[in-house]
This record gives sequence, C-alpha cells and structure tokens, in this order.
Amino acid sequence: MPTLKDYLGSLVKDLNYARVIADVESANIAKMYAEHDLLKYFSIPRMKIQDTEFTIPVAIDELEKSVETDYQPIDNKHFYTKTYAEIKNVFKVSSFNRDISTALRKAIFAQIDTLEKSVKSGADIRTSLNDFSESISDISIKAIKSDKQARAVFERALKFQDINDDQIREKLVENLAKYLQPEIKPREMTGKIENAKVTVESDKLKDKKPETLLYIKLKITEESMEWQTIEDAEGNIISKLMVE
Repeated sequence: MPTLKDYLGSLVKDLNYARVIADVESANIAKMYAEHDLLKYFSIPRMKIQDTEFTIPVAIDELEKSVETDYQPIDNKHFYTKTYAEIKNVFKVSSFNRDISTALRKAIFAQIDTLEKSVKSGADIRTSLNDFSESISDISIKAIKSDKQARAVFERALKFQDINDDQIREKLVENLAKYLQPEIKPREMTGKIENAKVTVESDKLKDKKPETLLYIKLKITEESMEWQTIEDAEGNIISKLMVE
C-alpha cells in the first residue's frame, strides 16, 4: 500500500518519462528527416507538454499521527486566578488575610505544577484535575482553620450554608473540577497527510467508505532543461544545464 507522497511522486515520474520517450521518438524522426531528400526541408515535429491536470480519487486507509511537541496545557497565572476565586466563592469571603493568601498562593502554584506535569505525561485530564481539586480543598480548609480569625469566618460560613466540613470540601472539589476543566487544553494530534497510506485502484475504491475518499486536483507545469554552451569571463567554453 503506497503512501500519498510516493503515489503522487510516481505520477510525476511517469509523466517525466513520457516526455523522455517523446524526445527519443523526435530524435528518430529528426534522423529520418535528415536522410530524406524532401523531408529534410521540413520542420521536425516535436511535442511539448505545457500543463497537465489530474483529478485523482484516492482513499485514505491509514493516517500517520503525531502529537503536539510544545504542549502547554495550562496558563498557570489564569488557572491560579480562577482557582483562588472559586475558593473565596465557596467559603463566602471577599478576601483572606495576608498569611492565608500567601500560603494558598504558594500551595496552589505547586499543585498547578504537579497537575501540568501529570497532564503532559499523558494522564487522564479528568482524573488529574480531580486529584488537584481534592488537594486544593484539603490545603484550603487546613490553612483557614489554622488562623483564628479566618476559622471564625469559616465556621460562620458553614453555619450560614447549613453544611459541615466534609460537605464544604465536597462542594469545593466539585466546583473546582467543573470550572477548571475548560481551562486545561488537551494535547492535539495532527495527521501527516503526505505519509498517509492510500488505496488508488479503481476496483477497490468503490468499496471504500465515503468519508475516507479524497479527490486530489494536481496541475503539473513543464519546465524543460537543456544543455547550453557558453563562454565564461575567462574565455573558457563551458556547458551548463539551463531552463529551456
């Protein structure tokens, strides 16, 4: 089964060889004309291919895929901002004091780094994000409870929402996973069409699924080459291959 580039290359090669055969025949005709008493006064017929157009149906059987090399799944700063905002939202506060903010900032960025490494390694995004959300929830509750003033605010929030520690943790985990999922970019797969395995035989193409069929419009313009004898700057006669 040929690749698309090999198949198209063979078409161009065959067309080029067709020109060779035509030129050989022109040379034979030229010799015949030269030896004929009357034909030697006639111009020698020679065919030149200007443009050739093909419409080629092929079926893509196998597409070589490659993964994104410079893969950056997370915008760390934006991801941190959304994470921190959701923590404040769940705990019903407009801000935390400096100590808690500093501790949370450091912890969140560390967890983002762990999450990013996990996703880059090929781990499931949903699973990795859930692990991140659980870690952030545990860290947040622990940081808030460690501060006397923040703990009082935290307990009022629990009372106001009529929930306990486990329930607010569960809510934070759920919200983080929900709102942060769109912020993680999945690794993109790209197909190299030139290395695709293709079917080109007409009797086999009719059995292929329509979604695998591809019609290629190919236009080939001839640029012939010829040897030309020229004189260089030093007066030497040299032969050079030039575009006709």
